[in-house]
Amino acid sequence: MKRKHIITISGKPGSGKSSTADKVAELLGYTRHSSGDMVRKILAKKHMSLEEYNSKAETDHDLDAKVDEQLRELRDGKDIIVDSRLGFYWIPESFKVYLDLDLDIATARIFKDTVSNSMRSAVGTSSGSLNDVSRQVKQRMLNEQRRFKKMYGVDPYSINNFDLVIDTSRQNPQSVAIAVFDNYREWLDSEVWEPRRNEVPMGYSFKNQY
Repeated sequence: MKRKHIITISGKPGSGKSSTADKVAELLGYTRHSSGDMVRKILAKKHMSLEEYNSKAETDHDLDAKVDEQLRELRDGKDIIVDSRLGFYWIPESFKVYLDLDLDIATARIFKDTVSNSMRSAVGTSSGSLNDVSRQVKQRMLNEQRRFKKMYGVDPYSINNFDLVIDTSRQNPQSVAIAVFDNYREWLDSEVWEPRRNEVPMGYSFKNQY
């Protein structure tokens, strides 16, 4: 079976999608595309936060439609990494990766990121407090589940949609990228693929660099 040379990476907020996509693209020499970057650039121009957009997007799907159109166009590409919540849906022939983690760890990562990343803090989650970030992350996930279920009949956070699920809670971007790389190479050569889950054994922890 000839498979597409495309990897789509999705997952929970704070799971390390962007960092992983960067490193996998580097390992493979692929071109990286990110729907998150597309959205953030548009929101910065509109002076709108991601929280404001997620609330508005419940009824106004204009931005979703623009990003989705660009994702669909990538379906005919090759040697690409797509970091996108719905990449698996728009490019079903891709190697579909989902990054999972505990939401408390996700909250801590996002809180840290909003303080250090000026682009994300300008349009993304408020860094007021950990409790604020936790509330916003949970609300964002609920909004996206409702929105994409209504628009496309799909839950972006269901692990059943993916070829490989990786728990990034105790891993660093390099270890996650290597896991994606190794499994992707096996997937390319396989006739039949059974979904896999990658976890770090209990009691072992990589240094967290997300």
